[in-house]
Amino acid sequence: MHKICNVHTLHNHSTQLLKLCLVMLCQLYVNCQHNTEYIYRTFLVGANCEVKYYLKDSISAQEVQKEIDRELVRLDSLLNRFSNASLVSELNRAGRASVPDDIRSLIRLSDSLSLLTDGLFDITTAPLIEFWGFYDHEFSNPDTVKIQEILEFIDHRKIRIHHDTVILAPGMKIDFGGIAQGYAADRVVDILKKYDVISALINIGGEIVAIGNSPEARPWRIGIKNPRGDGLIETVEIETCALSTSGDYEKFFVVGNKKYPHIINPKTGFPARDFASVTIFHERAAVADAIATAVCIMGPEKGMKFLDSLDIRGIIYYEEDGILQRSETP
Repeated sequence: MHKICNVHTLHNHSTQLLKLCLVMLCQLYVNCQHNTEYIYRTFLVGANCEVKYYLKDSISAQEVQKEIDRELVRLDSLLNRFSNASLVSELNRAGRASVPDDIRSLIRLSDSLSLLTDGLFDITTAPLIEFWGFYDHEFSNPDTVKIQEILEFIDHRKIRIHHDTVILAPGMKIDFGGIAQGYAADRVVDILKKYDVISALINIGGEIVAIGNSPEARPWRIGIKNPRGDGLIETVEIETCALSTSGDYEKFFVVGNKKYPHIINPKTGFPARDFASVTIFHERAAVADAIATAVCIMGPEKGMKFLDSLDIRGIIYYEEDGILQRSETP
């Protein structure tokens, strides 16, 4: 016996479903409209931080701000390499230190991302960054012999974790600069979700995370800086997503008409020069942050293949014969 499809019934069901979706969308819009916008701003973790979020309850909103501030101050005390009192400075001086659970997890995540990127993301590049002068803003002329000597101390695989203690190999130093701000943004997301925030935008040093949609019930619109001029080169839309952009315009030296950006290849010891900017989209800001660093080093061709293989969306700007080019993974 053949089943008879009742088109009229299906049409009614579809119409009812559409109406229900419209009602839910309108309710979401109304809820966001009744929420109050709150903005938290500070300078921590080596960056300007801004958290914009929406809540009805002002008391809860104040608690959110206090908790965000406590967490960012805590992370700054742990990960800020420019503070002599920070945990990472203590670890670099002594070669070992007792480290909290979450930072040990961050080190393990960094190690996983190093393996994923064939070592192009590596938190042990601190001696190279120091040598090139990006800490004290005093450029060092390339010295191949010296760089080869320093490369002996660059290897994420030599970091050991024993119980709560992190141990570095002799001569090794670490720098979380390629992942700390993304990690801080992820921690802020955790706090906001605990308070049932459904619409928020987090910006920590250019590491962006969107929770849900904007209050207008539309995706958040984020501008990508023009790497070769003023203003924006394009605008993208995101919802419940992290976005990280690294550019050769952020920190660099120009010597003999050559630009030396602050992102250094852990394998060669030299700054990456085959990119203008890289934007990575991911559900976790820490991952987007680290992947953006690695793709800058890979260059456009290898970077696109790498992102394609992992089904990660990315936008790469680079120069070819003096002309800015753009590539994007689906």
